[in-house]
Amino acid sequence: MGSATYLPTDLQRRYRQILDEAREDEARVRDHDGTNLLILPEERVRVLRRLSRATASLLVLERALSNSGRRPLELTDYGEWTWLRALDRKDLHEFVHEVRDAVIIGVMEQSSRLLDEQLRAWRTTAQEAEDPLFCAIMRGGLSEEDFVEVSRPEASPGEDTGSSAERSAHGAE
Repeated sequence: MGSATYLPTDLQRRYRQILDEAREDEARVRDHDGTNLLILPEERVRVLRRLSRATASLLVLERALSNSGRRPLELTDYGEWTWLRALDRKDLHEFVHEVRDAVIIGVMEQSSRLLDEQLRAWRTTAQEAEDPLFCAIMRGGLSEEDFVEVSRPEASPGEDTGSSAERSAHGAE
């Protein structure tokens, strides 16, 4: 990281050096009023914003889960992830754990890739959880009636049952 703080006049005279420092990590310019301005790659700012919004939503959800007891969560308790309302508490706790890890890794690697993958997967899970049939299947237990014996299907008259390799082998005999 560049430790130099440039003046506005340096922007014209040393612009290439300042831009190279900003591209590499960051560059600092002190305006005439004493305000420091930081120049850094746009993608880095986007990632930091994405991770900070996710962190805020995660903290809102964690607080709601820890304070709500058994009362139903309100829509505002999900932060920006209102689609989570389809999940039960067990799934919400698992979501929090996985997203927390993704945020930590994202900050360390300066990337929101893992976070975005986790959120996409959980959103798909939440969409599936809204389907009553899916919920009944996933949350219902197994019973004896769920298991039946099956027999090998029999070939219909005129139906070819062997593979072409088997027919070739039999035809050669």
